[in-house]
Amino acid sequence: MNIKINQKELLSTKRALKNQWMRKQLDIEIKTSEGSRYIDDAVKRKIKEYSLSSQKRRKFLMYCIRAKLENDYLVVTQIIKLVGISRAGAETMIKECHEANWIKVERSNGNRRMLQASNITVETYADYCDWLFKFINELDMRNLSASINEIEKLEPAHSNK
Repeated sequence: MNIKINQKELLSTKRALKNQWMRKQLDIEIKTSEGSRYIDDAVKRKIKEYSLSSQKRRKFLMYCIRAKLENDYLVVTQIIKLVGISRAGAETMIKECHEANWIKVERSNGNRRMLQASNITVETYADYCDWLFKFINELDMRNLSASINEIEKLEPAHSNK
């Protein structure tokens, strides 16, 4: 069986699917940045509001959460470098989050502070991930991605292999 593929139609379909992907990705990013997800728990709501108040605060908490998930700690110099903040900015975030019990601060033998997220912060992020999974699943991103991948397999660069 010899199937002729019209490359122009293939390219047009791929563009349409990628535009659809882009619109759905924008929906995800807009919904995430707006913080439109309602949270009953007052502590978790404050964590969400804090993390959405600036990109640097969001990054700070994300790195602390990752450290906790990896059963690791971050030192202040790592936070400064990873988040791209000054020492004063790091100290402010550490103070705010430690006083709110959103992060744990421990001291090493050399009296260096080691940071990681507290359980409530990790739970808040897990709730967010559950919400995000449901939202992305509703958008049917997996099937859209699979369609784009299948079209790319039909393109001339792939068929010569």
